[in-house]
Amino acid sequence: MFAFIFRHPIALFFALVLHAMVAAGLVWERFVVDGAIKVSMDEGEQTEITQITEIEPLKTFTVDSALVKEQLAKIKQDEAEKLAEQKRLKAQSIAEKRRLEQMKRQQRLEQQKAEQQKRIAEAEARKADEAKRLAEIERQKSLAEQKRAEAAKRASKQAKKEAELAEKKRAEAQKRVAEAEAQRKAEEAKKLALQKKIEQQAAEKKRLEAEALQARLRKEQEEAERQLQQQIAAEEAKKRQLAKQRELKNLRETYVSSIAAKVKDNWRTASNVSEKAQCVLSITQTPAGKISGVTVENCNKFADKQFIKDAKNAVYRAEPMPAPPVEELFERNIKFVFKP
Repeated sequence: MFAFIFRHPIALFFALVLHAMVAAGLVWERFVVDGAIKVSMDEGEQTEITQITEIEPLKTFTVDSALVKEQLAKIKQDEAEKLAEQKRLKAQSIAEKRRLEQMKRQQRLEQQKAEQQKRIAEAEARKADEAKRLAEIERQKSLAEQKRAEAAKRASKQAKKEAELAEKKRAEAQKRVAEAEAQRKAEEAKKLALQKKIEQQAAEKKRLEAEALQARLRKEQEEAERQLQQQIAAEEAKKRQLAKQRELKNLRETYVSSIAAKVKDNWRTASNVSEKAQCVLSITQTPAGKISGVTVENCNKFADKQFIKDAKNAVYRAEPMPAPPVEELFERNIKFVFKP
């Protein structure tokens, strides 16, 4: 129905206008009769009010009932035609749908038939391929039989040839055996002579080895004695070195003590110095005993600035420093603990 309305909008417009005109005429007939106006009261009673004054007649139009009926009939006919058209279109749509379904079924049948024919063709092709494969197998079997026959023939010829060759080899082998026997006897004689010679050489070798063993033992004994003498000499040298080191150590201590004693002898101070005050004096000197530098280190809390100054002055007053007892004990830098 809505589809029909969208397809015929002008017809719909005229139908609505005609219905409006008919409705307006019916309403006018109901409320206007013989110049009187019917009024509906609150209590539900109708009172007829006679129009007193004359008024100008209303400008209306006359509705022809025949025309209205004709229009209504036409509208009904149009609606009937529309319904008929709708039914026809619906039937046509159903028929078209059935026709399409029939076409689809027909297409499916055609497709199934084509697939079946394709399967039959593939089966025939496979059958042909199988026949071809079997024929090829038979051909290969025939070729194999032919090759086996030829191989057997060649093997027979080869066996005959090998038998002849074996006989020839056997004769040659017998000849070689005889020759080998003669050679063996000759080799046996050579072997006996060689064995006698080897025995003589073994006896000589044994004698030489015994002499070599005696010489080696003497040499090892001499080497052991030599190493023992070297070990004794090394131990003696080590003892002498240790004794020398102890002696040098004692001499160095005496040397450093003599330097410290001379510095102490040259100690002068005007302040009251604690007996617990001490410092480490690092002296740099020349081989002639001249002082080239003095450094005061590691002073305790009792050593004040005056003590440090007087200690340096004592070092300079003590030069030249005492010479070492031996030249090798000389040290350019000497350190010692200084106490006043």
